[in-house]
Amino acid sequence: MKKLLNEWDSFLKEAHCNTGHGNRSEDQNDDGANNFEDVKIAKMKASGMSEKEIREKHPELFEEDVKHPPQYSAPEGSKRDSKLDDARKLYKSGDVESAVRLRQNMEKEERKKKDFKNKPRPDSQKEYRIRMSKEQLIEMIHNTLHEELSKKTEKTLRKKAEDRGLTFGSVKKEYKKGLAAWVSSGSRKGMSQHQWAMARVNSANPSKSWAVVKKSKAKKKK
Repeated sequence: MKKLLNEWDSFLKEAHCNTGHGNRSEDQNDDGANNFEDVKIAKMKASGMSEKEIREKHPELFEEDVKHPPQYSAPEGSKRDSKLDDARKLYKSGDVESAVRLRQNMEKEERKKKDFKNKPRPDSQKEYRIRMSKEQLIEMIHNTLHEELSKKTEKTLRKKAEDRGLTFGSVKKEYKKGLAAWVSSGSRKGMSQHQWAMARVNSANPSKSWAVVKKSKAKKKK
């Protein structure tokens, strides 16, 4: 775990150096801090995106106190709202381990409640409706940091891309955004990180402003 966190620190430093903006990568969103979100904004600016484009595509990078969607069941001032905000702050500071642990414990407690009702998607329940071990938690953090997916997950995503006429790369990117969003923004009660990421893929299409999936030029498989 310590080695994994050292890799995260190295990643932040490398990303900061590669933005090409020098000190301008500091506090890009005027929140009074210099953290991973500032690095992400600086890198997007270095790639040619304007601040307006970044704000439209990634409004969450500029919001310090996020109002959670109704489906998250986290009304302003509630205990769940407070915990989601704490997880977001930890993630922004670069403490991904603590952010993932907090989110995992939150949804684990929700699933323990007697009134919890869950109807997992057929394509996610077999792989992810399991009790999370320490090794699986480490793997989850590693996936969040390095955006690496298992062969089984990639196979599932590739099939979805082919069935829906989307590019595999864009579907994979959508899934990774879901992994990160589960940690930094929240989810429906009781959902695991991978369930949330798969749900994002299933809901995404090129016409939605928040989606990154793209149509494939290849013929759709029948």
